[in-house]
Amino acid sequence: MNKKRGALVASAALAITALFTSSLPASAAAVDIRVGTVQPMTGAGFAAYGTGLANAAKFGVTSVATAMTAAGVAGSCKMIAQEDSVSDAPSVATEAATKLVKSDKVNFIVGSLTSGASLAIGAVTAASTGTLAIASAASSPALTTFKDNDTLFRTYPSDLLQAQALVKAISTAYSPTAWVTVGAINNSFGTGLANAFKKAWLAQGGHIGGTVLWNGGAASYDSEAAALVKTKRDAFVFIDYPDSFAKLAPALTRTKKWKASTTFMTEAFNDDSAVKTVGASFMNGIRGTSAKTNGTSAAAWSTAFKAAYPKNPGTFVDGSGFDAAVLACLAGISAGATTAKALAKGLRNVGGINGGTAYAWNELTAAVKDVAAGKPITYNGVWGYTKFDKAGDPAGGAFEVWSIKDGVIIHDDKLDVKF
Repeated sequence: MNKKRGALVASAALAITALFTSSLPASAAAVDIRVGTVQPMTGAGFAAYGTGLANAAKFGVTSVATAMTAAGVAGSCKMIAQEDSVSDAPSVATEAATKLVKSDKVNFIVGSLTSGASLAIGAVTAASTGTLAIASAASSPALTTFKDNDTLFRTYPSDLLQAQALVKAISTAYSPTAWVTVGAINNSFGTGLANAFKKAWLAQGGHIGGTVLWNGGAASYDSEAAALVKTKRDAFVFIDYPDSFAKLAPALTRTKKWKASTTFMTEAFNDDSAVKTVGASFMNGIRGTSAKTNGTSAAAWSTAFKAAYPKNPGTFVDGSGFDAAVLACLAGISAGATTAKALAKGLRNVGGINGGTAYAWNELTAAVKDVAAGKPITYNGVWGYTKFDKAGDPAGGAFEVWSIKDGVIIHDDKLDVKF
């Protein structure tokens, strides 16, 4: 970090703590919490998301550390290392997480962006004795059932909720009994959401015209495009990533039997960089759903974050990375220890499942004081509240319905779906 950026981060964090008094809490646990991140900061498709999540996590750690000083709480919370998972390949994520656990000896890993990489990280933390992972954008239902020894949490809602949001959006656009063809990339994210959507769509009386899966990195998707347009359908649901859809969309266009306006997609395309990767002409008319911030004072946080990281690419999910890091630091204070069991208990104690005073991101000094005094709190984050359940999933979430017109992503808050 250069001196200018370091000064901006410190200035923004101090602005947060300036809102609060700094009287000493009744008691304070002197625990040193070490945090690391694994995010795809380079590579095709995900660099903007990964960079933003990594920067947001560092901002979160800095914010809590500054609040600890203001509150007179002993101990520390530090960002130790930030690893690049390069397009979030699970093998690379495994290697990065192993380094963070064994060499850097971190207590928390914030990451990763995708479900496959997050499951790979979870396998590493499950085998450790003192490291937890908080996935910041992974949505696959597989994370819920993964046997992680209570070491894998997430701040992003499950695709079981995303499936319900898609059902509502398509029912509104067509009818609850419409025929829908599902296409998905063949990985934990794609198949998990595809299966969840089909189950929810059929349960309400809808029809599935067909299901087509494809592998990422293929040279051509002509056969998949042909299979998709042969099905009976009123609409498509595509669950994919920008780099592979950049090849599938032209193949669909060549069939002359596909209309973008009949297609619904997910959060991977709710970003200007995704539209640019695929091409605005192919994306025109596409609609989709994605999780959205449901938190407190999100606009003010965005201003503070931008001041700290003026070159941050900025995506809709940055706040989730910030919340994950804040929760990690607060959990360490609550736990008063660094065993995985104690840290997991601490996460739930500050996430709201045990009640306590609600605190927003700009009330961290007061939050730290309560946590250090042994009180449970409810951290109402930038992204939203968590209230981690037994599987480490957040209890609820909000989703938006977006559309693309002439290369511009359009958001309509009236169509939001909340759980």
